[in-house]
Amino acid sequence: MPPLGPEFVLAATVGELDNRAFRDDVELRVVLAPSVSGDGFTTNSLGIRGPELGEKGPHERRVLAIGDSFTLGMQVSDTQTFSALLDQSLGTSTRILNAGVPGYGTDQAIGLMKRLVPVTRADAVLLTVYSGNDLRDNDRWSRSPGLPTTPPPVRAPPPQRSKLVKTLGAVSRVVAYALLYADLDRLGADFRIDEFRDEVAPFADAEALDPIIGPTARALQRYRDACRDLDVVCGLALVPPAYVVHTERQKSTFDAFGLALDPAQIERPAAAILGAVPSSIATIDLTAALRAGAEHRPYLVFDPHFSAAGHRIVADQLTPFVRTLLETP
Repeated sequence: MPPLGPEFVLAATVGELDNRAFRDDVELRVVLAPSVSGDGFTTNSLGIRGPELGEKGPHERRVLAIGDSFTLGMQVSDTQTFSALLDQSLGTSTRILNAGVPGYGTDQAIGLMKRLVPVTRADAVLLTVYSGNDLRDNDRWSRSPGLPTTPPPVRAPPPQRSKLVKTLGAVSRVVAYALLYADLDRLGADFRIDEFRDEVAPFADAEALDPIIGPTARALQRYRDACRDLDVVCGLALVPPAYVVHTERQKSTFDAFGLALDPAQIERPAAAILGAVPSSIATIDLTAALRAGAEHRPYLVFDPHFSAAGHRIVADQLTPFVRTLLETP
């Protein structure tokens, strides 16, 4: 059974996150916890996913990969992320350091970059921008940066599913789709579902997109400035959401959130982001490669993130891009 489109909603209502992997941070709100070891997930003493770095060799080049959950790739094991695959394909003289953090916008990634470049002695930085929600996240961060100093407004607690129901939903499509439609019926009453609608809206309506472009444009200028100040070469990789890559999922996804499908508008968020990137930053749009590999299902069905196949497609595209980046004088 092929995916319909809005199945990713279940990531918020059924999925679980291991909070041991994170810790609060006053400036950046959250960072990865150091020295975490779990089922296929490891961080080193710097809070970077993967093994300890050790001393930098005389001919070693290091690339710091920053961004949100698409960079971190918690849905796959340490060795299946595009950072790990890049590390393998670029040879022993090049190291790719996975410093992605779920929920990060551009300014948070820049803040982490400023901390890690000096201690890792990185030569280059690769920022991943997810057009699915980074525009929205950057807009929100511009109005309320850092860890909140006062408690957020109290929201009605969303309904919690039992462990049995979650287990059944993970193995039975019938149960999973029953949960999905129950969730979509709560649109407007469950903030987790409303969050997804907010993410999709800029792909359907110019009035939802235009007001949130400015903060991202300014954040990308700060990225350029940080690259200059830290004396590192910088690049940017644009990641689209699954419904942009899989056109057959678009109508059902937009219908699920009560949005109208406009094929021209779907392309505008990516164009807005790429148009805001300063000329000194090399860019790569991963949309075409992911569309070309759509038959391999580069995205998970009941989660909006990359599958192992998606990470492989991205790594294959980024390999020549990063090589060129490192050759930049």
